[in-house]
Amino acid sequence: MEFVAIDFETTGFEDGGTNEPWQLGYARVSGGGIVESGEWFFDVEGAPPRAHEADALGTLQSSFETWSPALVGVRLAAHNIACERTILTRTAPLTKWGPWVDTMKLARARYPGLPSYRLGDLCEMLGCVPQIEGRTWHDGLYDAVACASLALRLAII
Repeated sequence: MEFVAIDFETTGFEDGGTNEPWQLGYARVSGGGIVESGEWFFDVEGAPPRAHEADALGTLQSSFETWSPALVGVRLAAHNIACERTILTRTAPLTKWGPWVDTMKLARARYPGLPSYRLGDLCEMLGCVPQIEGRTWHDGLYDAVACASLALRLAII
């Protein structure tokens, strides 16, 4: 099974602003394991300080040529894909993204009736919580690795 799990972190709609992505984390899976992971930061208004560092890429759209080769033409996975799919489609509407794998839908089908299908709760239940120093939930890199780990766990259990 080969795919790339992704997760965006966004500024939200606070104070009437636009919901802009400021971080995109990814985890590439091949041969039954995570073979690569990383992240891109986007320097947009309303983003946390780390998105404004020297290596930030500008906006998601202005840096399309930098990050898109890792995601175009591959199977994409996300936990509750609506956010990730909407952001990518809005950024490049003529680009074919996916096919998509939604780990939330996979978990609901495999384990109906659970009290929660949140990414963190599922990873804890299935014993696949990532260990990345200095990172935790609601970080694009951490959540992408968690999504990839969950997808792998759901595929083998």
